[in-house]
Amino acid sequence: MPLAAGALALAMVGTSAGAVQASTHTFTGTKITWSANGEILTVKDTKEDGRYIYASGMIVGTNEYLTPYCLTHGRSSKTCNYSVAEKRKIEFWVYSVRGSNMKKLGEFTVTA
Repeated sequence: MPLAAGALALAMVGTSAGAVQASTHTFTGTKITWSANGEILTVKDTKEDGRYIYASGMIVGTNEYLTPYCLTHGRSSKTCNYSVAEKRKIEFWVYSVRGSNMKKLGEFTVTA
């Protein structure tokens, strides 16, 4: 086996093909990116409509909510860093808020 092929084979040992490290979730007026490497959530408001985009997360199987809540508005983005044990599942809910009007845009589940 050529040296380069051997190095590639060694580099792939222990790598899980099914492991998802990052994901993107798009809802009306927002784009959200999750990175399991560092447990980083980035919320981007894609519409300048006077509404805030609000993402709230909870570790699945517990009553433990993640803080801070990730909130942004005005076509800007906010990055929130969390500390979650590896392989824990987290469910996020995404809302659009203006004043007392809160609309649920969707939800998604990720793995730390």
